[in-house]
Amino acid sequence: MADLTNQFFDINKLPAKEGILLFPISMSRISNSQNAKSCFQYMEKFTFKGGDKIITPLIGLNFVYGDFLYLYSNEKAFELKNKFMSLITHHKNDFLRVLRKHPHYISKGVSFTTWNQLYLESKDFLRLFSELKKIYSKDKVFQKYILEDLKSVGKENLDENQLNFFLEENLMFYLILKGQIKLSNDFVQGHEKWILYCYPGKPLKSQIYLYQKNFFNLTNRKNKFEDCFYDLEESKLYDFNKIDLKKLQL
Repeated sequence: MADLTNQFFDINKLPAKEGILLFPISMSRISNSQNAKSCFQYMEKFTFKGGDKIITPLIGLNFVYGDFLYLYSNEKAFELKNKFMSLITHHKNDFLRVLRKHPHYISKGVSFTTWNQLYLESKDFLRLFSELKKIYSKDKVFQKYILEDLKSVGKENLDENQLNFFLEENLMFYLILKGQIKLSNDFVQGHEKWILYCYPGKPLKSQIYLYQKNFFNLTNRKNKFEDCFYDLEESKLYDFNKIDLKKLQL
């Protein structure tokens, strides 16, 4: 059998069961590479225009806005609140406006969630976040990958805000894929058998490391994509269990 370590390919077909495509929206990209039009085009990668990866119409699309995550900042909170409130409202309305031009899509299959809503869907996010920070403080390899991620996003200084941003973002999506945080979707209605994490770009090395180490020993066997990441730009699926981080070039 061929060694597929650090080799990544597109998805041929999505499972013929209820599922959710999870689209996190970064506030830094919401007006450009993740604007409403771009997100619609990304969504179409899974439909008939993108190779017909969807076998049966049982799939929902969930946007998760990273608004509250971006409060790890030295900017004034009320200024960020006003800015993000405007950005996410316009993004949602713009996407629905584009969607209405294509009536063959099921509008109630698209859901929109803000970051702070996710806290309420987690049983003990604060405890796990505190534990993850303790793990990071002692784990030299984890620290190494965070620094590499810092460079990959074009930043130089790892202050407390940036560190918390990385750790919280990684933990939140880890918990979602492990079935610890419920995603609300009016079309799928809690019957999802899988969740695919989709984002335009490559995964962070610290993110891959978190899944590989699985510090909290969580498993979600019903989700075949529990340790996966789909790059919407290059149409590649990253299976974290088939990655050798020491040799990975991103």
